[in-house]
Amino acid sequence: LPTIELEIPDQQASPAESHDQPPASPRSEDVAIKQQRIAEFLEDEGYEAVLLSRQDSFAWFTAGGDSGAGTASDMGQVSLFVTRDQRCVLATNAESGRTFEEEVAGLGFQLKECRWDEPRDRLFEDICRGRKVASDTGVCGTVNELDKLRRLRINLTELERQRYRELGRAVSHAVEAACRNARPGETEHELAGELSHRLIRHGIAPVTMYVAGEERAGQFRLAPHKAQPIRRRVTISVVARRHGLCASTTRSVCFGQSDKEFFDRHHICSMIDATYIFFSQPGEQASEVVRRAKRIYEKAGFTHEWVLAPQGGVTGYSPIEVMLVPASQLRFRPGMALAWSPSLGAARCGDTVLLHENGFEILTPTQQWPSVIISVKGYEVERPGVLILDV
Repeated sequence: LPTIELEIPDQQASPAESHDQPPASPRSEDVAIKQQRIAEFLEDEGYEAVLLSRQDSFAWFTAGGDSGAGTASDMGQVSLFVTRDQRCVLATNAESGRTFEEEVAGLGFQLKECRWDEPRDRLFEDICRGRKVASDTGVCGTVNELDKLRRLRINLTELERQRYRELGRAVSHAVEAACRNARPGETEHELAGELSHRLIRHGIAPVTMYVAGEERAGQFRLAPHKAQPIRRRVTISVVARRHGLCASTTRSVCFGQSDKEFFDRHHICSMIDATYIFFSQPGEQASEVVRRAKRIYEKAGFTHEWVLAPQGGVTGYSPIEVMLVPASQLRFRPGMALAWSPSLGAARCGDTVLLHENGFEILTPTQQWPSVIISVKGYEVERPGVLILDV
């Protein structure tokens, strides 16, 4: 915490006033909000505690902490045990020091520790014994309530919204810079490596990265990068994480003029994306928004294209917190982040969007990039165009 200089008044100060606590940090205030949400969940669902073992759960509850398992696993190296009024870190002696020094310092956590060569399940069994406990995994006889726990985190706090803005701008900048520096003949692997470097140097971890030249983009909707050379065109779709939050964006670049069919499909894809974004308003049911977008697919003569790949979802501490499908009963609320991702043949479109009371905010805006304006019900929605590079 920063040093605070106190001015001592001339009159005698009371002992209580001389021991005032310094103001809470934004992170500690955020953790207090999460504790209150957990307390309400416990009351509503009849549990005594929650055991959180997933990396995304740890990041959410600790306001951006890293539980140390990298991107190779959903499970963290450290778990949390949370009651109505207490929070405890469950860790081995190999992880506890780093966790308290770098991830949860000053946030009011207790510690329950075991040796690194002892089964972590014993920690869980000891602390859960005799209690009705919900969890995000169902481990050790706890009740797996992952879906309900995810619903606690989809309404973003003020700290999370500000972090999302900073993350979104950094991700779109990195993707667009990588695209501007792409050249025919380099492989998808090489372009993905350059993008990864641009992200990691800003403390952003790539989560998923689809880099596909014209052949593979047309053949596969979700195409991870391969050793194949890029020739006339490449599309990058990336999900990247910082402070636990996930931002996604998609950009396409052509080397010289591409075929008219691709540009026509990209424009239709932009219309579908703009439709998704515009109608994702507070109080609107997700199924109705999907229905409107499906109607654009149909009018353009591509009735069944939406079936070939996911259309998007509520995002946050997981790339998809809630998948949005035609039967979705979810109603949108202010403070939700959405990642719509329509596709049409080789064409892709998509950004991360934050919902407000009276509109939306693009969290991954175009920067040095061409854009198109789509009119939806008389409202102009800006969408990324296709960058054309002279080679």
